[in-house]
Amino acid sequence: MTATHDDRVYTGPASLVVGDERHPVRIRLTAYMNPFDGHYHWQGTVHDAPTQVTAGRPAVLCVGDRDAAARLVERTAAGDLMISGTGRPPFWP
Repeated sequence: MTATHDDRVYTGPASLVVGDERHPVRIRLTAYMNPFDGHYHWQGTVHDAPTQVTAGRPAVLCVGDRDAAARLVERTAAGDLMISGTGRPPFWP
């Protein structure tokens, strides 16, 4: 799988860690600096997450050797997970 990214968007492979389990997934994330709170916010879609991984749980999203705490927001009608986080996105070098 080939990853593509610029400073604000990443599409490619990742690992989703929920509890003690690590799941290989594909993601598409975007990030931006919020001028009101001064923090980076990122969000996006997790594809190929197992159905037993449910929304509303804390998680860690890993891209290469970088990781970031995340929140699983909801599962879409298509079966993908929406994910969000605050702070440095896991795809930034």
